[in-house]
Amino acid sequence: MKKLSTLILAAALTLGGVSTASAIDFKIRGYWSFSYEVATNSAFANSRAGDSTGDDFSAGERLRLYLEAKASKSLSGTVGIEIGDIYYGQAEKNNRAMGGALGADGTLIKLKRAFLDWQVPSTDIKVRMGIQGMKLPLFASSGNFVLDDDAAGIVASSRVNENFSVTAMWARLLNDSPLDTTPSYYNGTAYDPDNPDNDALDFFALLFPVRFDGFNMTPWVGFAAMGDGIGRNPNKDYSENFIKTSRKKLQEGMGVYTGTGKAPMLLEYGGGETYTWWGGVSANLNRFDPFILKFDFMYGNKQGNGMYRDETYTKDNGKVKKLGKHGSLDADRYNRSGWFASMLAEYKLDWGTPGIFAWYSSGDDDNLNNGSERMPAMSGNWEYTHTGFKGTTSSGAYDGIFAYQPIGLWGLALQLRDISLMEDLTSHIKVLYMRGTNSANMPKKIAESQYLLDENINGISPAGAIGSYLTTNDWAMEVDWNTEYKIYENLKLVVEASYLYVDFDKDTWSYTAPDGVKYGREWAQRPDNPNVFKVGLNFHYSF
Repeated sequence: MKKLSTLILAAALTLGGVSTASAIDFKIRGYWSFSYEVATNSAFANSRAGDSTGDDFSAGERLRLYLEAKASKSLSGTVGIEIGDIYYGQAEKNNRAMGGALGADGTLIKLKRAFLDWQVPSTDIKVRMGIQGMKLPLFASSGNFVLDDDAAGIVASSRVNENFSVTAMWARLLNDSPLDTTPSYYNGTAYDPDNPDNDALDFFALLFPVRFDGFNMTPWVGFAAMGDGIGRNPNKDYSENFIKTSRKKLQEGMGVYTGTGKAPMLLEYGGGETYTWWGGVSANLNRFDPFILKFDFMYGNKQGNGMYRDETYTKDNGKVKKLGKHGSLDADRYNRSGWFASMLAEYKLDWGTPGIFAWYSSGDDDNLNNGSERMPAMSGNWEYTHTGFKGTTSSGAYDGIFAYQPIGLWGLALQLRDISLMEDLTSHIKVLYMRGTNSANMPKKIAESQYLLDENINGISPAGAIGSYLTTNDWAMEVDWNTEYKIYENLKLVVEASYLYVDFDKDTWSYTAPDGVKYGREWAQRPDNPNVFKVGLNFHYSF
């Protein structure tokens, strides 16, 4: 590693013409991750995982490198690159050489981070600007699904006193022309070519961390403004070539309807400028250690303005309409608002930490005309489990049955962390039960709407674009058993074993049309066997 560091620094100084007049300290950190996973019923698992391979066995690796150039404690710059995920045997994806097949030679070097840290002179204000990891707090679990992702923007923080500080952030999450640039796109979608600047999604947030002896909490507020120029053609379904996974997260988390087997469209935000706000608080009580209590609450509200720029738009909750250009629609059908709350209670013992975790999030009612009652969300990978959600340490070919967000669900889990089996060997166990909070009448209401629009009703299934949609009649359970062994100081082996069972109510997800034809028995993404077993080995070398 010393030789590698020397070579990288030499190349940077030589090729970049870096001046050495001032002393700059260079530091390199990062990790290698190698994953080997076996999963039964992979068709069920992979259909929601984003990077599906379709195989029961998956092997892959990832490398991340971060180079920090530090001038002083008040000024430094960091750049991070990522190589991977590389799935063994995969030659290419979306016309890009992946480097996993015979001969390697992939083109997977990606920019992960590029930011500058500096302190405003003569103040306590610290500023980070550039491409960085931005996240909102979530204490009882991890992976805030409103925002916990890489983004370009600015974060500034200042400590007011020993107990109180303030953090402000701005991120430009999207700023591009319509993804489809053909003339027919301009003629038939919400994008207004006469207003090309209205194509951005900006997010603003204020956080107010408060810390006392044995207690800390972080209230926060967030606001997002989205222009109609980031919309897409409503006649196109999801496509990895057309919309990247990050934009899928946004659509699934902000769209009005789901559970249709079709994409909740950006155009269902209401067209035009769309505004969303959130408020939340996370708290951690450890005053009575070894007893620890953590709590999170979030509420979000998205208002659609009901403007639509399409001369022939015909989809409006089952009612066929012909609208003139800039014709108005009922704005309420584009609204989305709801809440999420979670709590974790733990008690530390010498041999491990038992705990109880629970969450509840609001779900849809059975009215298609009033939008969605699920909390809006933009990004982030909720990381509580590694098969139902996205909490795996592996490369993730099989994870994420319920995608990225625990929205429209409630759950209760018993967990046991940090079980000390022997020196350098620990284990973690979780047993989770969850149900949907969405109305059991919603699937039939959507099916009826599809029927009236003369569209494919067999597309109505519990499988949304990137995750399953559970009603109050559907439930699931997951058991996770993770074991971690420290081979060397910097190298660890993580064994992840899990079992997931999902029970979709057949009557809820079937529909008899007025013509007597029954639908819902041939769901494209619903297997006869709803069981998933997974075992993954992850070798993680950090430096």
